[in-house]
Amino acid sequence: MTSNLFSKVVENYKDLKYQLFKAQTFNPNHFGFPPIYYNVMESDDTRIGAFQNAFDRLDFDNKIVCEAGIGRLALTKFYLPKVKKAYLIENNPELFDLIQTKIAESGYAHKVKLIFGDAMTVELPEKVDFIVGELMSIYCANEYQIQIFKHLRQFLKPDGKLLPEKIINIIQLAFANFDTNYQHYPINFIRHLPTKFSLQTVVNTIDLYTIEAEKVVVKIPIVPILSGTINAVFLESFIEITEGANFTGTDSLMPPTVCRLAKAVIVKAGEVVHLRCEFNYGTSLDEARFFID
Repeated sequence: MTSNLFSKVVENYKDLKYQLFKAQTFNPNHFGFPPIYYNVMESDDTRIGAFQNAFDRLDFDNKIVCEAGIGRLALTKFYLPKVKKAYLIENNPELFDLIQTKIAESGYAHKVKLIFGDAMTVELPEKVDFIVGELMSIYCANEYQIQIFKHLRQFLKPDGKLLPEKIINIIQLAFANFDTNYQHYPINFIRHLPTKFSLQTVVNTIDLYTIEAEKVVVKIPIVPILSGTINAVFLESFIEITEGANFTGTDSLMPPTVCRLAKAVIVKAGEVVHLRCEFNYGTSLDEARFFID
């Protein structure tokens, strides 16, 4: 059985190249994702484990929590037994009935306030100790992590905590084969990795307690360690959920991603180039621009 399953995967490697991209594409109103994506995320022990580690490091006993984008309660179930009160926000109408059923069956309905609506406009009636939300995409380019936390952090107590707290965006020069209609794709299998021409370089660091600007324009020097033609950049995001609890991306959340350069260029090993990066949080990575000046 295992052999047959592996054989099917091997036979379909090429066709699977863009399937992760399609599974992670939410509808234009950002209500939610295809059902398969909820299965992907809920079966991701690395992703769930990183947040569970953060919950274990912090004191949730008798605290007030707000979680944005609760989905099917993949994270909620770990802290809900401990807290005094939880404001749980979800904007995907396809999940409302399921969420209400799960909360009713949990035994903790008395401490839950369900808010079905847009987390960027929600008004909470009190300050909270923790704001939880893994509304992240690579570079926060596709999802509203920045905008939602900018709005919700007004309800955070002075000594309260955001989870996550910090996102560090990393880049490398690369060469990749793209199908005509695609500007970027997340890595599904290692064979879909591009050829990398440089070591990792930090593009920017997002402090979710203080971030205000939603547009990023930076120019960074990079020294190639290989010579040849580059036509892409390889993107990664490192996430500090809380100090000591980190996450660096998997195929279910913030997967390492290949994005086209605006124009292919030839580089030489050891000769510095200047990479210009322009992107907006909460739009689309297809609108991002990366080019060598």
